[in-house]
This record gives sequence, C-alpha cells and structure tokens, in this order.
Amino acid sequence: MARALLLSLLVRQHLALKEKFRARYPHCWLVWEAGVWNVPESSEQNHGTTRLPTSELYDCLPSGDAMCFELAPVPGRNELSLGRASHNTFVINDATVSREHLVLHVRPDGGWEVEAQAQGGPALLSGKLLRPGQRTPLESGMQLQLGDVRLTFHDADSFHLRMGHTAALMLATQRGPRESPA
Repeated sequence: MARALLLSLLVRQHLALKEKFRARYPHCWLVWEAGVWNVPESSEQNHGTTRLPTSELYDCLPSGDAMCFELAPVPGRNELSLGRASHNTFVINDATVSREHLVLHVRPDGGWEVEAQAQGGPALLSGKLLRPGQRTPLESGMQLQLGDVRLTFHDADSFHLRMGHTAALMLATQRGPRESPA
C-alpha cells in the first residue's frame, strides 16, 4: 500500500532508528512541500489536504511541515497515480490540482518517470511544461508544480540526506542559540 507520512514524523523516526531508518524506508519519495497538514482519520494513508486543522489541534501540529509520499512499487502495478480524486494512489486535496493530474511510472532500472495526464491541468517539471502522454525521467531534486502545489522528487539517498539535515536543524533549534554546536 502507498503511504503518506509527515516529514516531522519521519525526522523523529530517523533520529530514533539511526542506521535502521535507511532499511525501513529504502524507496524514492515525493515531498509535498511546506504546509499545515490535516491527515484524514481513516485506514487510507495516501491522502494529504491543505485544509487547516481545527483550532483545538492547531497548536499541536507543526507549522511548515511537509507531506512525504513513499514511491514504493505496488505488486502487480508499475505506476502510481496522483490527483485530487479519491481513486488515485496519492490524493492531493487541493482545488488547483486536477482530479487526475499525473502518473508516475517505475522504470526497469528502478528509477521513476512522470507523465502528465491529458485531462489534467498543466504540470511543470523544474520549470518546464510536461506534455500529456510523454514520459519524462525524474532525477533527485527535481520539482513538480501542479497548480499551487509544489512537490520535490528524492531518490532514496537524497531523501536520507534530507532527513539527516532536517534532524540536525531540529536538534539545533531545540538546544537554543547558546547550546548549538560550534
């Protein structure tokens, strides 16, 4: 099953699991950048939404967090769909995203390609318009823009580097300015 997890949760796991983190999460990731997330309370863990949390939960959720979609191949399928409609592998509940915006394809070498859907709205990859029906290879650090939603593609190595960097920043912030390492 496809999973979506908050970056803040993954950073905590990275700190707790240390070297075992890489073994637990060996796949590529698509990161829906900065937002305040409200993950639905259902068994489906592939949804992210731009709705602000209720006021009683606002203080306990991280501001500026990111939603991370794990790009793990699904047995018997070599593609993952992304859009606003609930039948997609990854649902992005944002009015600026089309119901069926794009499809990610697993390449035989384990890499990923992106394909914009004909019925979807415009999609940009690192600033260049994706043409519907044409597959484009994804490389680590590339950014997809779907309406107002910005997604960053990470291979497993760059994702683990991002986790380490984010964890170090989080620890430095918690120590405060006087206690940060020189």
